[in-house]
Amino acid sequence: MTWLFLSLLTALSVAVRDISVKIFCRELPPLKIGAAELFWSLPLLIVGVLSIPWPVLDEVFWLAFGISLPVNGIAYILYLHAIKLSPISLTVPLLAFTPVFMIVTGNLVLAEKINSLGAIGIFLIVIGSYVLHFDKGVKGFWQPFAAFSREKGAWFMLLVAFIFSYAAVLGKQAMIHSSPLFFTYTFFLAFNVLLLFGFFILKKTSWPDLISFRWRGCLLGGLLFFHVSCHGLAIMLNTAAYMIAVKRSSIVFTVILSGVILREDNFRIRFLGTLIMFLGVIIIAIWG
Repeated sequence: MTWLFLSLLTALSVAVRDISVKIFCRELPPLKIGAAELFWSLPLLIVGVLSIPWPVLDEVFWLAFGISLPVNGIAYILYLHAIKLSPISLTVPLLAFTPVFMIVTGNLVLAEKINSLGAIGIFLIVIGSYVLHFDKGVKGFWQPFAAFSREKGAWFMLLVAFIFSYAAVLGKQAMIHSSPLFFTYTFFLAFNVLLLFGFFILKKTSWPDLISFRWRGCLLGGLLFFHVSCHGLAIMLNTAAYMIAVKRSSIVFTVILSGVILREDNFRIRFLGTLIMFLGVIIIAIWG
């Protein structure tokens, strides 16, 4: 059951990271938060790359690797904006739509099909999203849709979920043609360096910024490295579908922490919606 323990640690690290951004980085622009996180995780990623065996690589790996960089870069920036613009308990659960979108991307790229249980999982995710945006103080069937339309962060996170659905397919191809830990460490090392270079060129960060944010950067960078390491190890020990299903429990952890620590409004309603969405994710990932 080591894979289960590592998968739960992956989910918890994602939730703690999101809450840490809300608590410790309230006054920072999203791109400065990202720059600090990326920079201070570099030493750990370098150690990771140097400590694992290097497999023989082919053209498929390099193609998937190269396309993954800009795709994940766009998703990462949108993700930072989403959790800064709107309550975490409204935005992060929308990542549960990733497997819904993967039904399309998986079919186009990997020729994967869904069955009746997969359709049930999609239905539960949609219902959970409806409940998530239901305000107990306002009545009416269309009220949750109106609430969703008002939340810019929710729209950003829905777009992130779609991009992740494509990025997951690319990552799967790269891992098949290398190894999970090798792809994880080399990808994030290249990803961090390139994104930081872009931030410097666009003057979205500076060396004084990175130094002044060092303790917050070390916290977020350490959580990032811990997250990707546990993810890589867990996915090596069991079927990817089971691991991803457990990892998506991060949306439950995040909503719980946001209610307990941040005291965000409508906690019970959002927790119920999150549980419904998570149940849909499990059905799609394991049986769909």
